[in-house]
Amino acid sequence: MPQSNDVSEPRGGAADQDPVSIGRMAFLAGDVERAKRLADEAISTDPLRQDAWILKGRALVCRLDPNGAKECYQQALDIDDRNHEAWRRKGFAHRVDGELTDAIACWKRSLEVGPEDNRTLNDIANAMDDLGRFDSAIEYYEKVLEVDPDNAFARENIRLNKRIITKLMQQRASSD
Repeated sequence: MPQSNDVSEPRGGAADQDPVSIGRMAFLAGDVERAKRLADEAISTDPLRQDAWILKGRALVCRLDPNGAKECYQQALDIDDRNHEAWRRKGFAHRVDGELTDAIACWKRSLEVGPEDNRTLNDIANAMDDLGRFDSAIEYYEKVLEVDPDNAFARENIRLNKRIITKLMQQRASSD
């Protein structure tokens, strides 16, 4: 009988022994190093496992290695360039690396190949805010509301962006 302090691999069926499944659980538990090791194990067995490349990329982002993460996500996309999760996560790695334009391009591609996801729409809107493209940010926050009508965050950001635009227009008018 395992003790409560027994931290060995989970026991059970074949799915329980899948290194990517175990790696996801480790990642969610905060054990990023173990998640990366298990992703590497899965990749060494089957280099065409997109889910393993994505898990490894997530671990690398947490280790503050966005370039390594982008390489992992690109490996997943080389296997199937219609993997919306790989596009979304690659966008996040670009964002971590300060590459907002590249991040937006990845997120837009994610939306083209996958379902409209309010997280992705919100990521684009936030990046547009950071770039000072407030009209575009509003458009994406409005799309968030189409997917998630109760999203108070998007509603508040629309209000704030409209105030910023009004203030900028007033400043321009007074300087003319």
